[in-house]
Amino acid sequence: MRIASVSDLHTDYAENRELVVALATEIHRRGVDAVIVAGDVSHKDDRIRRALAAFREVAPEVLYVPGNHDLWFDVADAPSRPELDTWRRYRELLPALVEAEGAIYLPKAPFVRLGIGFAGACGWYDYSFLLPELRAELGDALGRKQLDGFMWADSLRTAFRTADGAIMDDARVARIMERELAAQLDALEAREDVRCVVAVTHHLAFEEAVYRSRRMPWEFFNGFMGSRGMGEVIGARAKVAVAIYGHTHFTGDRRLEIGGRSVRVVGTALGYPRERFGASAEEVVATRIAWLEL
Repeated sequence: MRIASVSDLHTDYAENRELVVALATEIHRRGVDAVIVAGDVSHKDDRIRRALAAFREVAPEVLYVPGNHDLWFDVADAPSRPELDTWRRYRELLPALVEAEGAIYLPKAPFVRLGIGFAGACGWYDYSFLLPELRAELGDALGRKQLDGFMWADSLRTAFRTADGAIMDDARVARIMERELAAQLDALEAREDVRCVVAVTHHLAFEEAVYRSRRMPWEFFNGFMGSRGMGEVIGARAKVAVAIYGHTHFTGDRRLEIGGRSVRVVGTALGYPRERFGASAEEVVATRIAWLEL
């Protein structure tokens, strides 16, 4: 089975919208059985639709996992708006949008084709990728998502709520995401027709994918990269052969020895235009698609 994976398309930028066409064209040229979109297309629904439609034109199946940007409400004060619940966007609104475009919303249920199982969750962060020596120094800055004039924008545009409307803390959201991915992976492990599994998360699951500058505020923001618990979930399932991630805009493709087996861990984020330092469209297309043969 031939698979292409992309992430962090950030189509709010006109340059990126043009590059989505270039990415889709290259995928069409090489031919695939499926395209994986590992989150952060846009917080605007029409742009998510257009991106999914572009990949649906070039592949029989498009599998999508939302990123934190896709979960954003188009307001700047979501926690203060009790009618807004990010769980509803994650579990109801986005699945309906994605399925209307003929794509597969992976967090809803695992998917199997040609003996390959796919499972996915957005994931979340619990600050476990924060350097240990910084935890005491940062105090409540992590919970506020603000430090020295810098802000992690999820604090304004997401609102994961409990049944009584209270805002969940980040670690609780991360545990729920981990449990839901674990349930999908267990279902695929039990199927005799599944020979290997691709796990897709937007947030990071492995330390090796975290870029370390050893400087602030970068290391503060690393607290919001993902959760080690997600890596434990993936590592505990013997059929997982590939773990795809987004979120960080540093690309990576490595093999990790996990549970006595080799797992390919790969992320090829498109990212923001300013981060590509003038790279040509040809250079971007050559480096921002992950190709899998399973």
